[in-house]
Parts: sequence; C-alpha cells; structure tokens
Amino acid sequence: MNRRIFFPACLASLALGACGADSGSQPTQSGEADRVECALAGSKKFERVCLTETMPGEKGRMLVVRHPDGGFRRFNILTDGRGLAPADGFDETTIKILGGGMIEVSSADDSYRLPASIKPSAEK
Repeated sequence: MNRRIFFPACLASLALGACGADSGSQPTQSGEADRVECALAGSKKFERVCLTETMPGEKGRMLVVRHPDGGFRRFNILTDGRGLAPADGFDETTIKILGGGMIEVSSADDSYRLPASIKPSAEK
C-alpha cells in the first residue's frame, strides 16, 4: 500500500505549538510542546532538545528545527503529499513513517521525530 504524508497548514497544532489567527505572525518557539526528539551529528540517541517553529517561506509554509547548540535546519512544508523538503537544498532528506502519527526526518547526519498526519493515497 502506497502511503502519503500530509502536513496541514497548521502543522504546529499537533505538537509544535498553536497556530495564531495571523499565520504570518511570530514563529512559535516556547514551552515543552515545541520540543521534538532529535539525534544530532550522527548520534543514534534521540533526545527531546530541539525546538520547532513554523513561519512563512518563499514557497509557502516552512518548518525550522533549532538545535541546542544554535544550529538549525529549514524545511519547506509540501502540500502535494511528499511531506518536507530541505529549504536550503544542500542535503538529501529522507522521511520514514514511524506510526502513531509520527515520522522520522533525516537530513545529512541529523534526524528528527515529528508529528504528521499520514493518509493512504488515492487509488487511480
């Protein structure tokens, strides 16, 4: 069965913070709800230390994942069922469905566990 990953416009509503009335307002980045598990710099150990925020981008909504050391990765939130794409385009990004409404996004030697709405694709 082919499955697609969909990220609604208010991706933040699941676990990444609340969407405000003004979608172009300040990014969300406060409180425990904004933290996601990440394994950075090739580590296999996931820790809930990365902060997330969504904001407008050149190609629609963007997800930014901030590392505790000040580093970050930016992803374009795609609306065609592919999920995320690196906004900077430098590193290959893969998405693995974990189940329970979660995915694992890996880009270079960093990995993130993020909430997602996963729906079966339409049969043609």
